Amino acid sequence: MYNGNEQGSGRPRAGLVIPTMYVYVVIGIIAVIVVSLVGGLLSAGVQAYFALAAGILLLLANIRDLVRPAYGQIAGGAALMNTMIGAALVFFFLGGAFGWLWYIPALLMLLLALPLGMQRAKVYTAYLDTARTVAGGVRRAVGGKVRLP
Repeated sequence: MYNGNEQGSGRPRAGLVIPTMYVYVVIGIIAVIVVSLVGGLLSAGVQAYFALAAGILLLLANIRDLVRPAYGQIAGGAALMNTMIGAALVFFFLGGAFGWLWYIPALLMLLLALPLGMQRAKVYTAYLDTARTVAGGVRRAVGGKVRLP
């Protein structure tokens, strides 16, 4: 029924109005993603869960030695190697649960840890120098915006 105004009867709508069909589509997409993630976690084999547990234990046990070495000592190559192997095991779990793409960083971490296992001190110092250079570059890039300790 036309009552004289151009917007029709009823009160005018304010703000952004999202049609309910779009809301249902977004909820459906989120549900598919959640079911896919849960399905990936459930389909990962027992070996992948053992690899995840071992990787987390290696990371937790060795990260302290990397972040804060003992006074007067440089962080050892064994701690870095164990941390890299732990990260590789976590990536192996992600590959088993969510697809083969996660195996690539796992293999890269193992290849990077190989020279450390063969007691190559020069490789270890090259890794540390590269990490310091990257950290310095990030500090300089963000230094004007955020104060880093």
